[in-house]
Amino acid sequence: MQRKYIRPSSVRIYGLPGTDDRYGLRDNGCGQMWSEDRRVGSVNYWTGDVILAKELVPRIRLWDELLTLFKLRRAMHPNVRFEFEVSDLEVGSQSTPPFTELKYTLVLGNQEALRVKKQSG
Repeated sequence: MQRKYIRPSSVRIYGLPGTDDRYGLRDNGCGQMWSEDRRVGSVNYWTGDVILAKELVPRIRLWDELLTLFKLRRAMHPNVRFEFEVSDLEVGSQSTPPFTELKYTLVLGNQEALRVKKQSG
C-alpha cells in the first residue's frame, strides 16, 4: 500500500496580502511556514493542512459578499498561487529480522566465570 505525503521544503504560497509576491511563503522543512522575516504558520505534510496567521488570510468584505450572493457581481478571487511536491511512502508490513544468537564468554585463567547468552529476533 502506498500513501502520499507532501515533500518537506517544497511548499510555496504566493499572492497573499502583506507578503512579497516574488518570495511568498515557504516551509522550512520542519512544518513551519515563513515569510522573508518571520514565522507565519505551519503545514502538516501528511494531511496537507496549512494554518496561516490571521493577517495573511485574504478577506472578503461583507458588501462584496452580498453582491456576489445575489449575483449582482462576479466573485472576486484573490490571486493566490501555490506549489508543492508529492512523494509516495511505501506502507506495509515489515519483514521480521533474521534470528541472531550472540554468545559471550568470559574466561578467567582456566575457569569459565561468566557465561552470557543473548538472543534477539
